[in-house]
Formats: sequence, C-alpha cells, structure tokens
Amino acid sequence: MSDISKQPSLFYHLGVRESFDMANNVILYHGTDDDTAQSLKDMVSQKNTASSGNYYFIPYIVTPCADYFCCESDAQRRASEYMQPSWDNILGPLCVPLVDRFISLLKDVHVTSCAYYKETLLNDIRKAREKYQGDELAKELARIKLRIDNTEVLTSDIVINLLLSYRDIQDYDAMVKLVETLEMLPTCDLADQHNIKFHYAFALNRRNNAGDREKALQVMLQVLQTCDHPAPDMFCLCGRIYKDMFLDSDCKDVNSRDHAIEWYRKGFELQSTLYSGINLAVLLLVEGQQFASSMELRKIGVRLNSLLGRKGSLEKMNNYWDVGQFFSVSMLANDVSKAVQAAEKLFKLKPPVWYLKSLVQNLMLIQRFKKFTIEHSPKQERLTFWLDIIFEATKETTNGLRFPVLVIEPTKVYQPAYVSINSEEDERSLSLWHVSPTEMVKLSADASHVF
Repeated sequence: MSDISKQPSLFYHLGVRESFDMANNVILYHGTDDDTAQSLKDMVSQKNTASSGNYYFIPYIVTPCADYFCCESDAQRRASEYMQPSWDNILGPLCVPLVDRFISLLKDVHVTSCAYYKETLLNDIRKAREKYQGDELAKELARIKLRIDNTEVLTSDIVINLLLSYRDIQDYDAMVKLVETLEMLPTCDLADQHNIKFHYAFALNRRNNAGDREKALQVMLQVLQTCDHPAPDMFCLCGRIYKDMFLDSDCKDVNSRDHAIEWYRKGFELQSTLYSGINLAVLLLVEGQQFASSMELRKIGVRLNSLLGRKGSLEKMNNYWDVGQFFSVSMLANDVSKAVQAAEKLFKLKPPVWYLKSLVQNLMLIQRFKKFTIEHSPKQERLTFWLDIIFEATKETTNGLRFPVLVIEPTKVYQPAYVSINSEEDERSLSLWHVSPTEMVKLSADASHVF
C-alpha cells in the first residue's frame, strides 16, 4: 500500500477476495507519512463496517539496523519520526516487532478461519447429499474427506452429516472406519458422543461382519446406561439388532425374538411411532399372538391407525417411508385393497433397494406367521403380483423363468403381468399374460384399517 498509484488496484483485489468469502486480509503500509497512513486507516475502517470481512491495517517502519517495527499508535509514530541509528534499543520497548505482531494476528485469524472452514465443509457435505447419489456421492465424499487434514475442523455436525451420507449409499464399512478413526485420535472426543455412537452401532449391525452385531449391541447398551434421556430410536435400534439376530437364525432363536419385542415395546411406550409399532406388532405375530385374541395387538392397531391418520390420505403421501408403512399396516390388517393401492404408489416413488430389503423382511414375517383368510379374487391376485415384484427387486440375481412385469397401457395405467420364458431348444418362446383385468380404483381418502 506504500505506492499510492497501486492502491486502487489493490482495493479491487481485496473486493475480489471478499466475493470468494476470503474474509481475513492484512494491509501493510511502509512509511512515516501520517496523513497517508490515517487516510488508509479510515478507508480500512469503512470496509470493516460495510462488509463482512476482517481487514487489519498495519503501518510499519524499518530501522537503520534492518529491524521491522509496527507503528500503529500515535506514540509509536512520533517515536519513529526521530529515529536515529543508535536508537534501536530505545525504540524496541515502545514498538512491537512486526514478526510478533504477525504471530499474534495469525492466531486470531486461525480461529476465525477454522470456523469458516468448518461451515464450508458442512455446507459442501449437505450439497453433495442433495446433488449426488450412489457412486457419484461416494466419489464426492472421498474428495471432501481429503480436505479434513486436522481434528480442529471436525465438529459433531460434520461427522454426523458424513455418517448420514455414507448411510445413504449403504457404505456401512466407511461409517464404521470413520468412527473408529476418531476413537484413535488422542485429542478428539467426538466418538464418545451418544448420537455418533448410535450411528456407529447402526453401521456395525448393517455391515454384519463377524462379531459386528454383538459389538453393536454392546455399544448401544453402554449408551443407554450412560444416557440420562435416551431417545426412542435408541431402544428401537437394540430391538433391530436382536431382530436381525433372530432372522439370521432362520427364526429359531426365540431368545433374540423375545429381546427384540422387549426393546421395541420400550421404544413404542416411550414414544409411539409407526416404525416401532409396526415392528412390535410383526414380532408379536411371530410370537404367536393374533389380533383377534391379543389385547396388546389390538391397542397397537388402534395407535397405528391414529398415527397413519396424521399422515393424511395415501394419494397425498409423497415419501416412500410413509407409503411403505401404510403398506405394512395394510398387510397387518389384511386389507387387500389398500395394500394393492399402497404397493403401486410405492413403486411410483422409486424407493432405494436397501429400504425395500428392510420392508421385505417384515412382509415375509407377516406372510409366514399371520393367519390369513385367503380369498381368490382379482384383488388378491394383484396383491400377490405386487409382493412378487417387491421381492424380485431385492434379489441380486434371478435365475427363474417367470418374472413379474408392469405394462404401461396407452392410457398411462400400469397393468400387472407376468413374463414366462421357455428355454427348451425345441420350443423357445416368450409369453406374457395379464394378472387380472385392469381396475380403475380410486384411492380412498380413508386411511384407517380394521384389524
């Protein structure tokens, strides 16, 4: 800034830095001209008032012995005016060495820069979750993770958003490794936070390597012992871990089943939700209870109806979680018509495969353990079709010769059908037939179910 002719250009570049949110700027002025220094100081003060940036104005002098001193105060400037070669020792106590001033300044700038960097990281992670999916999201997360080169920029929000992003792409191994890396850092205690331990246990259970589920359960039980006000989701995660252990045993481990019921019941009693209620009802059916004879199941059914009613009618639901829960409740109530409507709505919302796999687990348990009154009808055939298409969507490979398909009619109506492949050398053929005549069913505004 000592060259007056360059000052307009330099202030332009400071404006450019502002446009990139580069908030911290240091302006050095070499000279003893009080009027110029005061003019520059006033301009910097105006910029600090008018903008969100932090501008630091530092006038300095160079002594005959090549020492650099700041001259920010009036006393320092007056002393510098009478600078003589032998006065370095006298000036030293009055003026701060320029290097020391920089060290002090950079400490303050470091704090504000860290805060800005944390906010930038958090916003970039959130934008990546909104913009990308699958492999593209995984690549973007890898690029963002490379920018986290020290623990000072890590916050609970950043870690949680990274964990949620990995969850969205089912990279449970990355979730586990992230938390375990945090645990190894001596100056970082983020991994001790209950919400981060919750996601860690969730990821361990989903990853399901040898010993993962046992470790996930151990983590959650420790959290519940130390948490003063546990959330219902914590109880439900314990229930989910035991439920997965029960499913791993081909539904033979009744001890895990009973523990799962106990934990889902605690979650449902603490705060009734569709998630905890549906899982509790399904497991009670597995235990042998039926809606016709179980007072607990009937109470759960009433509560599920109430919770669904708050979501509005099926035709207004635009979230696959809500529609999937509507579908599950319809299956529990054996309401074929509503189940068909919900299945078609779910298909149109294109839910991710990982969610369908979770839904299929409950549907298979309902089909296996609930006592149905089977009525052969076009609606029942359509429900069977939708169950087939949902089950097929969760399979990684298919070796069958008969597949459920949807035919889009000229009227834009989806017509359920099956394709059959005859692979015999003599009679190779491809057949397609409709499940039942197309029914123009208007979605009911009544979302209630009779159990």
